[in-house]
Amino acid sequence: KTIAEKYGTEPTSASCRGMDYIEFFVPVSQNDNGKTVTKIAAFYDFFFDAPTSVANDGTSHIAIIGFGKIDDDGRAEQSLLFRERLCDNDDDNNPPTMTTTTMMMAGAGIVNDEDVGTGHHIAIYVGANDSDFEAAATNCMDGGILWVNKLFEDRVLDVDSAMQEKQFRFKDIVDIENGDVLYALEHEIRAVSHEMFPGN
Repeated sequence: KTIAEKYGTEPTSASCRGMDYIEFFVPVSQNDNGKTVTKIAAFYDFFFDAPTSVANDGTSHIAIIGFGKIDDDGRAEQSLLFRERLCDNDDDNNPPTMTTTTMMMAGAGIVNDEDVGTGHHIAIYVGANDSDFEAAATNCMDGGILWVNKLFEDRVLDVDSAMQEKQFRFKDIVDIENGDVLYALEHEIRAVSHEMFPGN
């Protein structure tokens, strides 16, 4: 089966259902052998208690991060997929770094600015209630990953302001063991009580 067949192509009666999955390519070295995507899965498990798995589909390792309801087969309504991609300018003695990732992004016309990110972001609703959202905000604050995108008015750097805004942002997916940045992508994390929650 293809990734699309595995992770969501069935039609629903909803008029607005969002995306079933988004796939991101993560630059890795030749000898990475799934280590980086495994660390990315651990990040989402640690900070969000998200269901995660790492698989090899015969072409590369891929981390699958689930969000939303889980069906009887164990499949989440929506997933983030992080697929390893070998760096062309890499060798085993010089694994890719965030600088390498930034250069690759810049070569594609994407700039990862500390103040505004890349201009791309995803919005994710977490938990079943405000208590779940508060736990996620606390985890991210304690982990030092809360981030403010200066293009927007919300300035959330603590749990109280996250609860007031019903959202917070982070940009860096980090190795939970040492804090090294594994991948950069702005996440806008929202409570299910947020006014834009599609379930309202």
